[in-house]
Amino acid sequence: MQTSIASSSFVAPALPAELCFDPVREQATRNGTPIEGRYWVVNPVNDKVIGIGKNIHRVENYNKMWTAMWDGLAASSLDLSEVSVQAHSVNDGAAMRATIDLPRHDFQPQLGEAAKMRISIVDSHDQSVRRTVKAMVLRLACLNGMLSVRESIGIAQRHTLFNDPEVVGSVASGWVGKLENDAYEMAKMRSIDVTEDSAIAFYRGNVARYNTASGVKTNEAMLERIIAIHRSYDLGNNAYRVYNTLTHLSTHIEASRRGGDAGRKQMRIEQDIEQVLRGPFARLLDEAAVH
Repeated sequence: MQTSIASSSFVAPALPAELCFDPVREQATRNGTPIEGRYWVVNPVNDKVIGIGKNIHRVENYNKMWTAMWDGLAASSLDLSEVSVQAHSVNDGAAMRATIDLPRHDFQPQLGEAAKMRISIVDSHDQSVRRTVKAMVLRLACLNGMLSVRESIGIAQRHTLFNDPEVVGSVASGWVGKLENDAYEMAKMRSIDVTEDSAIAFYRGNVARYNTASGVKTNEAMLERIIAIHRSYDLGNNAYRVYNTLTHLSTHIEASRRGGDAGRKQMRIEQDIEQVLRGPFARLLDEAAVH
């Protein structure tokens, strides 16, 4: 492991109080009869059922993961100076998501515009998302979290391994080099021509769609929103503009939608866009490279 840049006086930011509870696992019942192999996960603060799972699912306070993660980051080669953190509870603590921005890691030389480092964390007590930490380039012009196209840069493991600071620190020490390569590849996207008509066809075929009993249909309202986002980026008709439109969708959900399910929708759209980036968008880049 490389030498840490965090000072000896570094104090890890605390989780919001509403996320610091010890979930309780109880036998699930129906009409008073136990359901074999099923257990409720209860938030003891408000006595609400926040999930149901099998008996092999272990639940633990988010703070255990949070503390171990920061211990690992502090022991890594990352510069944690001036970090900023945002953490959110989803559905009474059934899930959580957080972002950590590291302004000391600068990717402008590779990307060609102002960009820093962001770490995204998701976890859940209801098994809706797997505990995952992802590192990405944060484009400062629009605050888009630029998910990696080629590989997931981060860590997603079983709870026992994830809670090991040495594992987290070792993996985190390799993130800067990988993100520098990512930023360089993003800059190259500017040279890949994608007309507006081609971009709209891509969004229609890969993003603004949903399945019905009669087949796949286009979500016209969503497509209109995507086109508006695409046209708001003055980046030329190229793959980088498409990439920014996609990462805008995965980054700015909460700002565009209000309501109690905003956090859940945020995590779902992040997963959907990541699949688009690793699949159809990666193929678009590969096809362009061949030609």
